[in-house]
Amino acid sequence: MQRRPRVVGILFACQFSSPNLRSGTNLMNPDAASLPSEPLYRQVGHALLERIQAGDWAVGDVLPKEVDLARMLDVSRATLRQALDILEKGGVVQRVRKIGTRVVATTLATRYVQRMDGLDNILRLAGQTAMRIGAIRTVSGVPDEGLRGVPSATGYWLAVEGARHLQGQDALSTWTVLYLDNKYAGVVPFLTGEIDAVYTLVERVYDVAVHSIRHRIGACAATADVALALGLPTGSPCLEVQAWLHASDGSLIEFVRSIHNPALIAIELTSTRDAP
Repeated sequence: MQRRPRVVGILFACQFSSPNLRSGTNLMNPDAASLPSEPLYRQVGHALLERIQAGDWAVGDVLPKEVDLARMLDVSRATLRQALDILEKGGVVQRVRKIGTRVVATTLATRYVQRMDGLDNILRLAGQTAMRIGAIRTVSGVPDEGLRGVPSATGYWLAVEGARHLQGQDALSTWTVLYLDNKYAGVVPFLTGEIDAVYTLVERVYDVAVHSIRHRIGACAATADVALALGLPTGSPCLEVQAWLHASDGSLIEFVRSIHNPALIAIELTSTRDAP
């Protein structure tokens, strides 16, 4: 049995284990297998970044209008918007009202700050990083303390383990395991290679939307497996985030437990006092 990591924060201990998981991409050695092909919008994002770095558009320049740029790249405007969103989150471009999309840097940010001041900002991590699927299994009972007291409509959970990396970087920033009620097992055929997020597949396949998210944030020491995946010494302090994603009827769509390399992922909280 894998030893639990010791707690270095005050909220909770990390609880990751990976025995009996179906093998997928080798997270411990990403070079051991060829990297999966990327979605078109990510390819477009890389192509735009390369053109910016080549000097086609300098810092301060405004990119062509969306319709013209989409035609130039021979992609749909929807695909272009997704590509520009990646560059915007990475600090390369900035959308300015009544002006357009302006180039503000030539390289992607090497660190991502997760802002927690709204549902859209909270969900942005999925767009700024890519999840590399590592293993999938079906489990019963309470496979994670975060699911204690949470009912499953089927009595089973779909466990998905993987790791994330920032756009434009090979180093893994996050090790994560998530659980879906097994009634959402229809997404399994789509859990291959690299994806944005599992919950987005559930939304598309089952026509359900994430309505609310609850987080619990703490610190932990990286276990040997986590440390190896993230390229850190065993016992390194890490940032652990638990998240419960719920539908509008209150049912759980996804529970996820993530361990972040704090050198690559940070969390920013913003609060505003209501006017008297």
